[in-house]
Amino acid sequence: MAARARLALVKPLRGRIRAGHPWVYDRAVGRSPREAVAGDVIAVIDESGPLATAFIDPASPIRARILDLDPEADVGDAWAAGRAAAAADRRARDPLLVGCTGRRLIHGEADGCPGLVVDAYAETAVLVFDGPAAAAFWRPRLPAVLAGLARGGAEVAHAWLRGQRGERRSGGEALRGDPPAEIAIAEDEARFAVDVRAGQKTGFFLDQRDNRRLVRRHAAGLSVLNLFCYTGGFSLHAALGGATRVTSVDLAAPALAGLERSLALSGLPADPHERICGDAFDVLARARQSGRRWDLVIVDPPSFAPSERARPAALAAYRKLSAAALAVVAPGGRFALASCSSHVSEADLLDQTALLPEAGSLRLRATGGGATDHPVLPAFPEGRYLKFLFFDLG
Repeated sequence: MAARARLALVKPLRGRIRAGHPWVYDRAVGRSPREAVAGDVIAVIDESGPLATAFIDPASPIRARILDLDPEADVGDAWAAGRAAAAADRRARDPLLVGCTGRRLIHGEADGCPGLVVDAYAETAVLVFDGPAAAAFWRPRLPAVLAGLARGGAEVAHAWLRGQRGERRSGGEALRGDPPAEIAIAEDEARFAVDVRAGQKTGFFLDQRDNRRLVRRHAAGLSVLNLFCYTGGFSLHAALGGATRVTSVDLAAPALAGLERSLALSGLPADPHERICGDAFDVLARARQSGRRWDLVIVDPPSFAPSERARPAALAAYRKLSAAALAVVAPGGRFALASCSSHVSEADLLDQTALLPEAGSLRLRATGGGATDHPVLPAFPEGRYLKFLFFDLG
C-alpha cells in the first residue's frame, strides 16, 4: 500500500477520536497536505504518532472524517462491504422494524460509514452522500456497499443514487435495476406513497417513525393539527390512533397530493381529513382570529439552523412558532415540537419553551429522537440532530 498523506492534529484529540468521535474540525489541524484532494484517504497523526485512517475534505470545516481507528487500515471494497453488511444485519435484528418496509440501512458515521446514507423503500435502496468529499470516497465503493447490504440480509433489487445531501434537484442515477418513481411502504398499519426521485430527503422522513408511533398512542378522540405535514406521517398515525379529525398543513401541493395517496393506500376515509396548502404561520394566524382550536398540535418544521451562525435566529424562530401553535391548542390539550437542526439541542428547545407565556402550563410528557435505525454514537452528540418534545397543556 502506498504511503498516505498525513494530517497533523494541533489539538489533543486522541482520546476523543478513540472514544468514537468521527469528525476532525479544521480548527484542530495544521495545514492540509498539498497533494490531498477531497475524498483522498489519509492518516491522522498527533505528537504520539499515527492515530486513524480518514478521508479528507480540504474545503470543509469538517476537515476529515474517521474511517477506521487502524491508521494502516485497507479501506477498500472488502472493508466497505463489511461495514454495509454489519449495518444491514443490525436492522434485520431490530424488533421495532418488524412490519416496516421503509428503513435506514446505513446511517453514516453511526454505522462506521461517514458521509454515506442508504435508505430502503421496499426493495429499492436510495443512496445519498454528505458532501463532495464523501461522494469522491464512496462512489467507487458503491458496488461493494450494495453487495454488503445483501450479505447483511437486505433485499436490494433497485438502487437509486440521489447525489449529495441538500442538493435541491430531482432525479438521480440508477445504480441497479429501474427504481419506480413512487413506492408504497408499510409502517405498522400505515401505508405511505414515497417518491424516491423527487421527494424530500430520500423520499420520506424515516427518522420520525418512533415519534409517529408516540402520537398514535395519544391521539384517540382528539382533533389534531399537523403543521409542515409533508406527506402526512403524523397525520396518518393520528388517524389510525383514533383521532376524530385531522388537519394537515403544508406549503407544497405535491406533498398534500402524496398525503391523499397515502390515505387511500391505508384504507382511511378522506372526509375526516382536512388538507390545507399554505404557510403555517398564516394558517395559525387565521385560526387564532377565528377562534379555532385543536386538541393536539404537532409542529415539525424544516431545519432553522443550517449552521452555528444561524443558531440565534433559529432559536427565535422556534419560540415564535411555538407561541403561535400554542395559541390554537384547546384547553387541556397537547403540543408536540420537533427540531431537525443539529445546531439546536433539546436543552435549547426547552429553554425557548420556558420563555413562552404558557410555560407555567406546559408539562413535558415525553421526549424522542431519531428512530432505532438512526442510532447515535455516545461520543458524537452532533449526530443527534432530531429532537421531539411532547407536552400536556394545563
